[in-house]
Amino acid sequence: MSKINFKFHKVLSSVLLIGAITIGGISTYPTLTSSAAAPIKIMPIGDSCTEGMGDPNMGSYRTELYKHYKNAGIDFDFVGSNQKGPSTLPDRDNEGHSGWTIPQVASNVNNWLATHNPDVILLWIGGNDLLQTGKTNPTGLSNLIDQIIKQKPNIKIFVSDYYPVPDSVTKYNSEIPGVIQQKVSEGKSVYFNKMSSMNFVRSTDLSSDGLHLNVNGYIKAAKIWYDSTITVLKSMSGNSTPTNTPTNTPTNTPTNTPSSVNPVPQDVNGDRVVNMADVILIASRFNAIKEQSNYDVKCDLNNDGVINMSDVIMIASKFNYSY
Repeated sequence: MSKINFKFHKVLSSVLLIGAITIGGISTYPTLTSSAAAPIKIMPIGDSCTEGMGDPNMGSYRTELYKHYKNAGIDFDFVGSNQKGPSTLPDRDNEGHSGWTIPQVASNVNNWLATHNPDVILLWIGGNDLLQTGKTNPTGLSNLIDQIIKQKPNIKIFVSDYYPVPDSVTKYNSEIPGVIQQKVSEGKSVYFNKMSSMNFVRSTDLSSDGLHLNVNGYIKAAKIWYDSTITVLKSMSGNSTPTNTPTNTPTNTPTNTPSSVNPVPQDVNGDRVVNMADVILIASRFNAIKEQSNYDVKCDLNNDGVINMSDVIMIASKFNYSY
């Protein structure tokens, strides 16, 4: 058997083992584990919606999200200087600050990053800019994202819009995807958490203050955060390099390199080595075509407009190659 054929069979066998092929239109991703891997540091950043106003125990979405991640087998650590939350929440660390605006977060975030060194940020901010000034602040949001990435270039940032209260927040919601789209086009690991997709019922999900979610609403919010983040966290659990796109990310997964063109095409994730991480990333896009929102051009190695086994085969020639 030739060396290339041996590599192909090695790659093909690995693809079948990881179970990342699309079946019945639903992509399933492997939960990769490593006994040597450190917990993923997750920093929830935001305003009162992150701190927990409306919830008598001040747990926000974090209480239920903690359970979701544990049930999924994710080794993680919430980090931050605020410890609001119920005693039943084992990890209450966060950077949720009631009433805070984007500029206030920007004034503090460098110190938070230096102190806690997060790998992932759950960013839910901008509502108070609107409430306090009557104007939305998408430019401030864009600058905040850039500020964070300047400090930590490889960090993953999930940016959330809001549930539809107050009514005026819908304008800000419409501006957020454009901000995220711009960051993704620049090759930054920024994702969309579409809180506005919540099946929001005012009579059952809103607290008595008429502005914040109650416990039931935060449970719904936690599920949205979970759905948006889980594929990325599962990839990070086994290897911090590959990044799988959540289903509601507005566009393709960015690479971790400043350039949008990698020197070696088979190095799909831009980590300067061609290995199983690249296979996993391609397999996560199986059956995607150009007309679909989850089509990722860098995963279509042969440029035939569809991501399938043919692209995986092309990796075999450089498997375990580094540069």
